[in-house]
Amino acid sequence: MQLRKSQMTTAVLATLFTLGTTYFPQAIAQTQASKPEGQPAEAAKTETAAERIAREKIEAAKKAEAQKVETIIVTASGRSQSASSVPYNVTAISEEALREANITDLKKLITQNVSINAPGNSARFADSVTVRGLNVSPVNANNIEQFVKTTVAYYLDDTPLPNIGYRIKDITRVETLLGPQGTLYGAGSLGGTIRYITNQPQLGKFEGKLNTGFYQTQHGGLSNDTDAMFNFPVGDSVAIRASIARLDEKGYTDRISNPPWRVGTLAYVTKPDANQNIYKRDDYQNVDGGRIAVLWKATPGLSFTLAHAEQKQLAHGTSGADLLPLNIANSTSLAQINASIVDPDSSPCQGSACRFTDGFATPYSVNNHTIVSRYPDFANRNFKLDSLSLDWDLGFANLHSSTSQFKDSRSGEADYASQGYVFYYALGDLGGANDSGRSAFITFDNTFKGLSHETRLTSKGNGPLQWIAGLYYTKQDRNFKYSEILPGMDAYVPLARTQIGGNKDEGYRENLGSQYKETAVYGEAGYNITPEWLTTVGLRYFKYDDTAIAEIKDYAGGFVDSNVNVNRGQNGKSYFKLNSSYNFTKDLLGYVTFSQGFRRGGTNGFKNQGAKIVADSTQQYEPDSTDNYELGLKGSMLNRALYLQADYFRINWKNVQTYFSQDVNGFPVNGTTNGPSARTQGFETQARYRFSDSWQVTYAGAYTTAEWNETKTVCLYADNTTNGCRTWTKGGQLGGTPKWKHNFGGRYSLFLDNGASAYASVNGRYVGGVPKDRSDDPTLIVTERPAYTIIDANVGGSMGPWEIGLYVQNLANKQVEISGQAIGIQGTRLIYNQPRTVGLNVSYAF
Repeated sequence: MQLRKSQMTTAVLATLFTLGTTYFPQAIAQTQASKPEGQPAEAAKTETAAERIAREKIEAAKKAEAQKVETIIVTASGRSQSASSVPYNVTAISEEALREANITDLKKLITQNVSINAPGNSARFADSVTVRGLNVSPVNANNIEQFVKTTVAYYLDDTPLPNIGYRIKDITRVETLLGPQGTLYGAGSLGGTIRYITNQPQLGKFEGKLNTGFYQTQHGGLSNDTDAMFNFPVGDSVAIRASIARLDEKGYTDRISNPPWRVGTLAYVTKPDANQNIYKRDDYQNVDGGRIAVLWKATPGLSFTLAHAEQKQLAHGTSGADLLPLNIANSTSLAQINASIVDPDSSPCQGSACRFTDGFATPYSVNNHTIVSRYPDFANRNFKLDSLSLDWDLGFANLHSSTSQFKDSRSGEADYASQGYVFYYALGDLGGANDSGRSAFITFDNTFKGLSHETRLTSKGNGPLQWIAGLYYTKQDRNFKYSEILPGMDAYVPLARTQIGGNKDEGYRENLGSQYKETAVYGEAGYNITPEWLTTVGLRYFKYDDTAIAEIKDYAGGFVDSNVNVNRGQNGKSYFKLNSSYNFTKDLLGYVTFSQGFRRGGTNGFKNQGAKIVADSTQQYEPDSTDNYELGLKGSMLNRALYLQADYFRINWKNVQTYFSQDVNGFPVNGTTNGPSARTQGFETQARYRFSDSWQVTYAGAYTTAEWNETKTVCLYADNTTNGCRTWTKGGQLGGTPKWKHNFGGRYSLFLDNGASAYASVNGRYVGGVPKDRSDDPTLIVTERPAYTIIDANVGGSMGPWEIGLYVQNLANKQVEISGQAIGIQGTRLIYNQPRTVGLNVSYAF
């Protein structure tokens, strides 16, 4: 039985209040009674063994709380060391902190990082992720994955992945490296790298943990997120760790299949059920996942780990709300509404005579949590990863070798009624324009497959020289398949389907594929010039081969048919890193870094137009790269009460990959080209101040500016005529990144004498105005999504093997626009942040 949000909140608060009034006062009273009034703690009775154990447990908990930021061990540099001692910008969030903050996926993780941004779209979308201002793509929801351009590399342990839809479960920590990381992490790390580090099997230890959580979002149902982990020792040398997870997330956005303004003979037949128009809570998702790993310690210095991870996801629907189409909103009679349906390009009024002149300012089609979409939107995603790793202590160095293979597929369907009319209006006209009762939908089937191998040696010892050297190989296959379907179309095309090919009622098809191979050797060497001064140099030398295809078939007329097959490669390409750091004290260091990163190129499906031949430099686009200059400070001060990390960065972005299209008889063929260079710069800081063992405050902030750094014209055709050329002007602003972003919070921790603990925290984030797109000229102003502030609150505690936590996300229930989709005949779609969500988590460890 589903509980309404108010009922759920009342029940949870009552439970916590009962626990607090029964257990905590008794514990506090016992604590106070153990000390005679007016006497110092030293005068208390001699403690028993049980009391000593309890005291030591409390002291350990306090120490862990005080030092949890500084002492998280990371492997980002190829060796294990605390995050605070790594001499460049790396941060890590522990498993405990991830659970407390309810961070279970990449999108939630990004909200905790002031340097990374992504639109908060529904789970079915693959989003572009921007780091340190490196973005030149529109930051809207897009059904087509080829338009997703990320400037961050993603890793699951040692495996590079095209994106991380993998949920954060049984993860020991998440490491985030800001700035280009081309020497150790290769292609894709233009602006940084995000690494999920999984928990590994433990020898000689049987343990497990069960976690479950229930939460409810305004207008939504009761959702559940449950996971379990078990670690089994098998003899003295083998251990197995297995984890499973299940997410059943109820939606909070309704879908209407037939728009409210289409009535009578103009009404759509609703999909998928002709007898149902309103689909409640349509933006739901179900995710099943798990991982199993087997450790074999063959000798004291040699071990092998075999692992398999798998996840299946159904992400359904779209969160947000639709506004009335401009011409419908301005209509004052049924006749005007019907005329606007038949001809969406018409308007019942002109200029100042219209009530509404902005398609982003019309009333809601229904309300603020309902979208209009004739066909259901969904994405099925399947992910599998197998890996085998070896760790060998050679005495003078540690050898680590990892081989992995993955497959990541995403297929689904989305409504195309709103935008598809632009391409299928003529066919609709043959059937009676938009009163034909037909509209288009799209299908997609995208697959990534990859094989990766890496072997690296990491030096040991405490001498002045430290080094790491490695060999890397990868082979990745990618296919993007996309189709547009207009039911009933085959009755109106000039040739029979058997003659033109394709599927029934298919109007357009793309198949964009590539096979990429890369071999690289890399290394870093650091030398302590003095005990306090360390200088590190790094190099990655590689070659790659890339075979790409672009097959485009237009079944509605053949206007944009294209078939491109290109092979390209490069030998002897190198990227570098130079870092120097100085320890002012044992807890505080400063550093300066120069680092480089790169991203692979690709091929477009542009088409020759008679005598106009597409230029080779436009048909193919080159890799782009970044040079990062960074000055930073990190460490503890004021007797370790203050932890501070701050840096200034400047990134020069060369051969920027940006969107570019060809117009073929009024039909766009979308692609990518190398635009001018760009530059981003700014500063970042994060701090935590501990007033006492119980009280602490945190802050993180970033200021970023990004713009084109030169003027450049790119022409589509080899004759360089103005037709098909595009110019970017120096000073134009890049989009997708707010100038200011702040995260802030306060936390109170309570430690009781019997080892129990409790906490309460309030956290907020401020995101400045986000430009929806880039500006190709400094005189052009790009619309910004408004700035906003969101406040979250958490309370919880632990006692023995039990942990409990209550949270409220978006405490003030603010509604702000964070993304959207293009205007079409169905109106503007605005995507908002998640409404107030209340949840309860419970864990039991054994």
